[in-house]
This record gives sequence, structure tokens and C-alpha cells, in this order.
Amino acid sequence: MIEIRNLNKTFKTAAGPLVALDDINLTIADGEIFGIIGLSGAGKSTLVRCINFLEKPTSGTVIFDNLDLSKLSHKELCKARQSMGMIFQQFNLLMQRTALQNICFPMEIAGIKKEEAVARARELLKIVDMETKEDSYPSQLSGGQKQRVAIARALSMEPDVLLFDEPTSALDPEMVGEVLKVMKDLAASGLTMLVVTHEMGFARDISDRIVFMADGIILEDSTPEELFNNPKHERTRAFLTRAMDK
Repeated sequence: MIEIRNLNKTFKTAAGPLVALDDINLTIADGEIFGIIGLSGAGKSTLVRCINFLEKPTSGTVIFDNLDLSKLSHKELCKARQSMGMIFQQFNLLMQRTALQNICFPMEIAGIKKEEAVARARELLKIVDMETKEDSYPSQLSGGQKQRVAIARALSMEPDVLLFDEPTSALDPEMVGEVLKVMKDLAASGLTMLVVTHEMGFARDISDRIVFMADGIILEDSTPEELFNNPKHERTRAFLTRAMDK
């Protein structure tokens, strides 16, 4: 599904170059639930954004569904992104649109007929348990409800993969569970998912594979059982000790 080869990303800052990703190599299989954990500033969000070219890599290759994204035109890249649903930390809903209209928005851009888009949006609202909120605006929704609408929106174009960038980090603790439940249901459906998360228990339970990142480098890449029960790197052990004590 996704192959990442020698991926690097360096940002220019007033203090000089900042290396966010340093020679990342990964292969994510069709139907795989791939977890990414690590320290703040480790490059996790940058990696997700480089996968769909919201952030252009400094060098390296991202192959998605046999397409080299770096070689696509803008129009071709936009089409490829329709097969990648992206869920952000801050929801990114359109405030002047209702929940239903937010979900319809990507389908409108793709030229799908209004009746078909509305019917699809209502199906998705049921999937995320938000069917009673279709006429509500984002300002009338809780953080967990907004994120569930954002997940439904990401599903609207029937993507081949979902990319989650810390989907619960902006939520109050009591709202985290409702979002994680939706994500677990999606994982059980066989959808390919790449999940950046600080929810350690969730990452361990849901992932087929999991990586630990620090300083833009992948320090460990293994099964959840191996990584959580027998981490190889000292920084992984220290991170998990602190994270699991919270």
C-alpha cells in the first residue's frame, strides 16, 4: 500500500536547519494497522504529512498504490489524495457548515451528485454514531463529536488508507474513548490505517506493527507485543516507562 524510501525532511529556521525526518524507510501493507509512537518533536506528524505530500519531503520517495507521489502533477496528486483520508489533531471542520455539509464537502469537490453525497454522508454519520447531529454546526459540538465528524468526512471518498495525526490529543480525557471506539471499529473492518498516537494502550491493542520515533529517526519497528514487552532501545524503554505510568 505505502512504501517509504530514504525519506528526509529538513526545515529552515532562524537558528539553522532543523532535521525533522532522517532517512526513514517503511513499508505498510494493505489492511495493516500501523502505529507510530514517540517523543514530542520526534517527527511523527511530519512523517504523516509527508506521506500524503501535505508536507513536501526534502528528499526520498513515497510510493502509494504503485505511484511515486513526487513525480505526480498537482492534479494527479490531488486525485491520489482522494484515496488517503486524513484526520487532524484540530478537526479542521468548516465552521459555517453543518456536520452533514462538512462530510459532503469532499464529495462536492469531486463532482458527486448532491443526492448521492447526502445519502453517503448520512450513512457515515450512523457509522460514527452522530446521526442525530447532522444539522449541528461545529460550534454546537463537543471535541469528541467534532473528531467523529472529521473521521466521517475522511471516509466520504471511500479511501484506501486513513492517516490519523494524534486524533485525540486535542480532546478532554472523557471524550477520548468515544473517538477511540470509532477507530477500533474501523480497524476491525480491514481498512488500512496509519495512526500517530500518544494513547499507549490503544496503540498496543490496535496495531499490527508499531514504530517508536525519536529525533526524526525510527529507533524500533516491531510488533506491539515485542515493542511493549521487550523494547530493544534504552530510549524506548524510558519512554514507555514514563508513558505507561501516566
